Amino acid sequence: MGAKTIMDLIDEAKIPCRTDPDLWFAESPQDVEFAKALCGGCPIQKACLARALEREEPWGVWGGELILRGTVVPRKRPRGRPRKHPVAA
Repeated sequence: MGAKTIMDLIDEAKIPCRTDPDLWFAESPQDVEFAKALCGGCPIQKACLARALEREEPWGVWGGELILRGTVVPRKRPRGRPRKHPVAA
């Protein structure tokens, strides 16, 4: 039998994005970070990210990275204006 394709892996594995796809397009920064963490053990993580960058996906978590306007960004900012002064921890 030949080498497995990405589609074979998707069909055989329990890929997190197949069970709750809305999480990968979440609005809250905490949910986005959770989705990115779930991608960590995915067998097609690298291929997913590469394909998303090729397609210039407009937004969402792909291959464990947050993509906005076709490029990887480190984290999702919360809605609203940034604070003028840092909050004491």
